Amino acid sequence: MLAALLLLLPACADRTQPDDALLFVVSAPMTAQPWVGEFVQRGAELAAAQLEADGREVRVEVLDNGGSPQRAVANARTAVSRGATAVITDGVGAVAVAEVTDPVGLPVFVVFEGGASLVDPQERPTIFRLAPANAPMSRRLADYVSEKAQRVALLSDTSSYGREGAAATRQNLGRNEIALVSEATLPDGGGDVAAQVLEARRTGAQALIVWARATGVAAVVRAARSAGWEVPVYTGPTGEDPLVRQRLADRPQWLDGLTFVSFRITSEVGPEPFAAYREAYEERFGAEEVGVEAGGRPVVQPPDWSTYAYDAVKLTAAAVDAGGPLLDALNSTVITGANGDERGFGPDDREGVSPDDMYFGRFSDLRFAPVDDDILSTGLPPVPQ
Repeated sequence: MLAALLLLLPACADRTQPDDALLFVVSAPMTAQPWVGEFVQRGAELAAAQLEADGREVRVEVLDNGGSPQRAVANARTAVSRGATAVITDGVGAVAVAEVTDPVGLPVFVVFEGGASLVDPQERPTIFRLAPANAPMSRRLADYVSEKAQRVALLSDTSSYGREGAAATRQNLGRNEIALVSEATLPDGGGDVAAQVLEARRTGAQALIVWARATGVAAVVRAARSAGWEVPVYTGPTGEDPLVRQRLADRPQWLDGLTFVSFRITSEVGPEPFAAYREAYEERFGAEEVGVEAGGRPVVQPPDWSTYAYDAVKLTAAAVDAGGPLLDALNSTVITGANGDERGFGPDDREGVSPDDMYFGRFSDLRFAPVDDDILSTGLPPVPQ
């Protein structure tokens, strides 16, 4: 197998020439997690369209990985066989994907999952992350929760997103000396979680931290609130997934106060770069309606996470223009990203998002805004929804 893959190396090396067509393979959970799949696809397609308008030949091919590591690996093999310039993925199966892409020097951009095990410049040199990592997010979350609770329950699902997020959160809760009084695994697909929530309540948890896919987040909120338990609920980035609001549309007040940790949407230079990106995004795809209403008007989802796939395409194109082996060029190329932040990597750094760029969003009336009791969140402009 390795010899067969090495035979494909010239096809990938040819992609370093500026006048070649660029092929980006998107490997994302189009059916398993539609919100994630859609933002990966659309961000890449918007960047490709803009490059084509500038005279570049760019193609985006979308492959559904179904949230399966095995399918993600199969998609990586397809990308290699077609001489792709880069793969853009949510991150599922990234460790196994690297076994396919490392021998041929095919860069892979992880634009969602933040697990520590995915990124290692020595062990997996083709894996780059353009998304917030779990370590700084969970560290910020533990610091934030420590000011509000000393007894916490941690609920996660069996996905790699859930397992990796729970592991980082567990470590950082311990660092902050927060008692983890209950820990449970949620059933897949948002099934009945009443037993797990009840156990957390019985152990005296003063807060719930849920690191799970959107179905699990919604199920925990429904189980707690339907039982009359007004415990604060904190989540990872999937708290923002529109599916959470759709699942709770019949009880919108239950979502009030849900707080999630994620990356700040607007940068230090101000809201203008993201506003310009959003205008271009919505001109091409339309505003993303969540499927719920607030104040008699449809709630719309800002295209925040799509900026990472967009930046991956733009960064790769700039690295190709720089010439030479693409992996080497990616180690020295820097661009201004969609929200105004700089994007780039170094030889020993495969993290493209600064740990300082994390914030907390809190829901009220089915829309979220930066919290007002965190120094790095306070003062961030609200994003229209």
